[in-house]
Amino acid sequence: MTVVRRAAQPRATVRRTTPDKPSVLSTRQPSRLEEMGDASFGVLDATKDGQIVTFDISVNKFVLTTPDQVLATSAEDSDISDTFVTQLESELDLADIVVDRIDGGGF
Repeated sequence: MTVVRRAAQPRATVRRTTPDKPSVLSTRQPSRLEEMGDASFGVLDATKDGQIVTFDISVNKFVLTTPDQVLATSAEDSDISDTFVTQLESELDLADIVVDRIDGGGF
């Protein structure tokens, strides 16, 4: 009669060389403009007060721009919107802007 022996089974060991990395990055939406990946505002302080957010195609990011720069860029082609000009004419009164006395300061 043949004798069958049971073979010894090796112990099962699991070795983890590196910790598992999550396959999904955070999906939290930015709650502030400066948290956006395509925004380049620099340090937001008093010097940036009054500036507006525009998109700069040359750097492919949102940047802060002065309203004067926006108007200058809009007027580069010498064609400002007639609706915009009409609105300005209705809201501006030159009598309120021109003053009788201009102070040149002291020298």
